[in-house]
Amino acid sequence: MATKTVRRSISMTPEMRDLLAQIAAKHGRDVSENDLIRDAIRHYLDQQSDVVGSRRHFQRSLQARLDRLESTLTFQMLMLTFLLATVLGDESGEAIDEAMAAAARDGEALLKQIAALRPPKGDDA
Repeated sequence: MATKTVRRSISMTPEMRDLLAQIAAKHGRDVSENDLIRDAIRHYLDQQSDVVGSRRHFQRSLQARLDRLESTLTFQMLMLTFLLATVLGDESGEAIDEAMAAAARDGEALLKQIAALRPPKGDDA
């Protein structure tokens, strides 16, 4: 357990004090009222880690944004696929099936070619 170096004084209502004493008595000698107060403060502070500016909030908001972008991209790709099929007059879906097979077969090679065209990280060019 971390060394306790800061002392604080708190005020509470008599009802809160009585409830705290009952909870401490229920736990027996292993748990003091101070332990319960520290646990309550720790729990509260853990909940506050979701506030704006915290690392957890940033991670959650970034994940939500990525999920929305992925959903939008999927929708747009489906729209392009259907539009392409319409333009090609491919009612059977053979052209789409062939494109999907080619993407599955050659996808890794295409991704490597795309990566080769990107400037190295750190270059602004």
